[in-house]
Amino acid sequence: MSQDTLRDQLARLVISRSRLKLEQVRDDDTLNFELGYDSHAMLNLLLDIEDAFGIEVPPERVPELVGQRFGNLLEMVRQFQTAREPAS
Repeated sequence: MSQDTLRDQLARLVISRSRLKLEQVRDDDTLNFELGYDSHAMLNLLLDIEDAFGIEVPPERVPELVGQRFGNLLEMVRQFQTAREPAS
C-alpha cells in the first residue's frame, strides 16, 4: 500500500469518529487536542485500525498515543504493517 493511500485510509478512520473533514487532518495534529481523541476513543480507533489494516496493536500502546500526533499514529501503523508482511 502506498504511503498516500495508507495516510488517506487512516485519516478516514480518524474522522469517522469525529466532526472533522478529511482535509482538516494534518500530520502534526495531536490526537487528543486537535483531533479530539481521549484514551477510550483511542482504544476504539485502534480496534478500527486493526480491522481495516489487518494488524494487531497491543492495548498497552494506547497510553503512548495520547498526546502524540497523527503522523506518529501513521508511522505506528506503517511499522505494524511492515512487521506483518512475510519475509521475501
